[in-house]
Amino acid sequence: MQDKDIYLSMKAEIESISSKEVEAINAEVKKMEDEALSSMQKEAKKDADLRLKQELEEIHQEAATQISETHTERTKKLIAKRDEYVSEVFKNAKDELVAFTKSSDYKDYLLKQAKKASENDFEHAVMYVRKEDLKFADDLKKAYGKDVAVEASDEITLGGLILENKEDALVVNETLEFALENQKSWFANNSGLMIK
Repeated sequence: MQDKDIYLSMKAEIESISSKEVEAINAEVKKMEDEALSSMQKEAKKDADLRLKQELEEIHQEAATQISETHTERTKKLIAKRDEYVSEVFKNAKDELVAFTKSSDYKDYLLKQAKKASENDFEHAVMYVRKEDLKFADDLKKAYGKDVAVEASDEITLGGLILENKEDALVVNETLEFALENQKSWFANNSGLMIK
């Protein structure tokens, strides 16, 4: 019987040792599973965060593009509307200038421009006017006060005069179209129709 006791004792000890080793192996496996799970969770979170960041960047980029396109389209419409207003203003101004050249005040204006042009002291001057204004040639020469030839010019369509010194090709432009053109840049800077 003693062998049986020894056998049972050895069996119990073997079972105890193997049970401890099984527990240690199970604990090691559990630890490895937990570490693997934790690592996989971290990797999955990292991938998800990266993907979320990329998607957010795409959304922001798309939104910025849409905003830029909307702003560009809005600016184009505003520029077109501004240009329409400017065209209308200057068309009306041109119409008023045409009406002015048909009024009795136009002759006085033309004579004042001739007198003003005489301040340039041109020796061999030619005064150019519209064909319609050649009827004022004698009055223009008087207003100029010096020897000047008065000739018609096709370049002058609205009215006014151009004084040219033939010796050095200096020109004084007192035409209504020149004055109107100069007002366009003043108008652009002072009208409040700047587009930002």
